[in-house]
Amino acid sequence: MENILFSEWTRNYRKLKDLKQLKEDIIRNFQEWGVLDEKIVCMLSGGKDSATALALAKDLGLNVSLAIHFTHRWSWQLSREEAKRIAERFQVPIKFYDITEDLKRRTKGAKGRSICRICKSIMKTKAVRIARREGAKVIMTGDTSVEKISGPIMQYLKEKYGEVRFEKMELTPVPKRYNFLFFRPLIRCGYEDILKLVEYYKIEVRRVHEAGDRWGFWREGCPLQYCDNDALVTEDLLDKLYIYNEKITEVARRDGRFRASIRLPSREIIVIPVRDDVGEKEKEEFIKKLGEVLEKL
Repeated sequence: MENILFSEWTRNYRKLKDLKQLKEDIIRNFQEWGVLDEKIVCMLSGGKDSATALALAKDLGLNVSLAIHFTHRWSWQLSREEAKRIAERFQVPIKFYDITEDLKRRTKGAKGRSICRICKSIMKTKAVRIARREGAKVIMTGDTSVEKISGPIMQYLKEKYGEVRFEKMELTPVPKRYNFLFFRPLIRCGYEDILKLVEYYKIEVRRVHEAGDRWGFWREGCPLQYCDNDALVTEDLLDKLYIYNEKITEVARRDGRFRASIRLPSREIIVIPVRDDVGEKEKEEFIKKLGEVLEKL
């Protein structure tokens, strides 16, 4: 199979030249940790990053024994369907876990800006418990170079080796509090590199068409990320975030030209064109259409 040359940013700032080098670094790391043949539990979100991570792991012949997907009352049904389809494609059994009660309890009275952090903490804690129960030694995620976890990983490597050994980034016991190995095959890859890998592994994922804008990239999650930062979280607010955003994304998917979300309780509508050739007038007309839809809710 052909090789993939990674972006200039990845080559310069993560010391990663191409897919061939990435594969070699990963296998070497697994050998050094003594887990080359051990079971891996894959956290599969249903998005392109975790799907690409799974494709790469299977390409390397690693022992991915189980995929897990976390759901809650306000998560997208489409994400669950995509996770199931992706797991089936790569012939990995998948289990679904509902974290609604944990999320309700942990977010009650918290600020909106904390929702994603709390949710990630819940999922990581449960993933470690599941992995231990399954006899797995490694948990795999689709984290890429834009994730905040890159900082703690580099700090860990600096403490261990006296310098940041970039070739060691993919497999580390970070966060340390879990006392478990995390495998992040895409942690050094930039957005351009991910798109190349998506094409290389023929990854196709249906989009919800939420705004999902993060550092200029189209990254989807769930409706709860659109809670206003300073808003106090209540169950009623979470319900409204789901209801309003479900309707808006349904309209956006049917239209095809935009991705859209609404922040609550401010009711700020976020609309981002999917294509570069969409004009401002078309965007204004679409926002007006969304406003009419929301008035009926």
